[in-house]
Amino acid sequence: MRKKITAVAAGVAALSAVALGVGASPASASPGGCVWGTDACLFDHSNFSGGFNGDGGNDNYLSAWYFEGCSGGNCDGDGQQVYDNVGAVYNESYRTVTIFGWYNCDWNGPHLTISPTTEQTLYNTSVYNIDASQCFS
Repeated sequence: MRKKITAVAAGVAALSAVALGVGASPASASPGGCVWGTDACLFDHSNFSGGFNGDGGNDNYLSAWYFEGCSGGNCDGDGQQVYDNVGAVYNESYRTVTIFGWYNCDWNGPHLTISPTTEQTLYNTSVYNIDASQCFS
């Protein structure tokens, strides 16, 4: 009986570690898919296609995230680092998101603010392919 309880406890611990992302590599630790109501969905291309990544947090280091998946029938950028590679943002959250060209949400450098539930191409903006962080308000 003791062996059975120990095996069950070990299985629960292993599943908990997976759910919490313990031991995950940087590429797999990325939030990945875009969740309506909470995330800013970042796209590799300015036409909202290619690799994408969804994130609903204030992230000072987009270099830690990678595009995951394909959108618009285009897989360009899939697996590529998000940092300095975002061409478009679809703010699927109910909060305003600001994309910064600096590694810190408090810097007053180049930035672009995107209203809730709005999409914005970054082409011809001050943060096109120089994006480094995002902050929600």
